[in-house]
Amino acid sequence: MPHRKSNPSQQFAAVEELLTRWLKERRELLGKYTEIAVTLDSAPEPAKLNQRQQALCAVLVDYVSAGHFEVFHELLNEAESFADGSIALAQQLMPAIGDTTEVILAYEEKYGSGDAYPDTLQRDLSSLGEVLETRFVAEDRLIAGLHNKHRHLVENQVPQPT
Repeated sequence: MPHRKSNPSQQFAAVEELLTRWLKERRELLGKYTEIAVTLDSAPEPAKLNQRQQALCAVLVDYVSAGHFEVFHELLNEAESFADGSIALAQQLMPAIGDTTEVILAYEEKYGSGDAYPDTLQRDLSSLGEVLETRFVAEDRLIAGLHNKHRHLVENQVPQPT
């Protein structure tokens, strides 16, 4: 986990690396979600569906945890280090992101244990997809409003004489 850097450019670089890893995990999450959706389109073998469902739930928890306990924290630190008022956007978006977390964790609790799948799986998976889309849009707005805004400042920074 990156630590707060005294220099905004160093903080930006640490967050850039963190975001790259986290967004890669998002792609993995979407892949696992798609695997289940495709599996449901055929007559799925219960063991295969169970395995894919547990893999999706594991990635869901990892992704959400990394967001809340690492990524968002570091984005806020970055906003504070630049002191450009961008933290207001985070304060606006974080409640909506938090709301999606509750739905995602409820899905994981219901389907992550490997128990038999109720007749509601198709509907629940569709609802999860909608919640993930909402979350990803909010996260992307957060990244664009904080980190990408700071990218411009870092790239256009005049080097200081040493």
